[in-house]
Amino acid sequence: MSIQVKDSNNNIIPIQNIQFAGGERHVQISADTLKTLKGQIQIQAKISNTQDLMDYLLIENVLLNQGLEIDLEIPYFPYARQDRICAMGQAFSLELMTKLLNINTEQFPQQRKSIKVWDAHSCVTEKLLNENTHFFEIENVQPSEIILQNSKLQDILIAQDTVLICPDAGAKQRTKTIAKVINSLRDHEIEMVYCEKKRDAITGKIQNAQVNATDLTGKTAVITDDICDGGATFIGIAQELKKLNCQHVILYVTHGIFSKGMHVFEGLVDQIFTTTSFPQTEHPNLNVISFSRFNSF
Repeated sequence: MSIQVKDSNNNIIPIQNIQFAGGERHVQISADTLKTLKGQIQIQAKISNTQDLMDYLLIENVLLNQGLEIDLEIPYFPYARQDRICAMGQAFSLELMTKLLNINTEQFPQQRKSIKVWDAHSCVTEKLLNENTHFFEIENVQPSEIILQNSKLQDILIAQDTVLICPDAGAKQRTKTIAKVINSLRDHEIEMVYCEKKRDAITGKIQNAQVNATDLTGKTAVITDDICDGGATFIGIAQELKKLNCQHVILYVTHGIFSKGMHVFEGLVDQIFTTTSFPQTEHPNLNVISFSRFNSF
């Protein structure tokens, strides 16, 4: 189930999900179960479609109606990639999403509610959450914390011949933060290489990628970013890294959607690391990092 709900004793709260013939979603928590609930409820909502979002809002409404507090973890924050209007006729999806999360809270302002997201796409996510979601405690889990949960990836990053690849201008601060944490584990600072890419504002397609380096012979290049959808950005960068004689190319993305499958990286990316924010299919080159702010999930 994409949404897991647990009571204050870490017991899973059974929830019945129904879709009516007209398309409406419906959730039901039994009256006997509701009578046993008190205090803070933990919810991990892996929202990957509109149905998941609606189910979460309905569940939240039931729980807040009972006077309960909610501690919410949304690993992949929906619509975070549409963090501005890029062309006329587009919606500001992220702004709308943050306002939707505040609908129930406005009705029940006396109840405490906290929200945790993993590696939000940009600072705009946190900014809009603070502006549009009142009565929230908000935390954006940094990718460096998740990376350090995996000893294999950590060993690669602290190796002497590893360089850290920043995929585009929007990832500079994220990459610098990762480098700062990794440098605390190394005897000298990790080399950083910056890339540039050009994207069509209307279609979103990558038009070209450029790696600002001249020779990376024998190096292990670790590309880090928040999201991989089809992989065009990383394929283009990996192709350029291979031309610069990189020995190994590693990819870390917090949220691995991989909508084109894993085969698109064959011959270019040696290993891929991602988290459990999206369900993953087993692959010999894929390393999945289990992570949660909740000990019981």
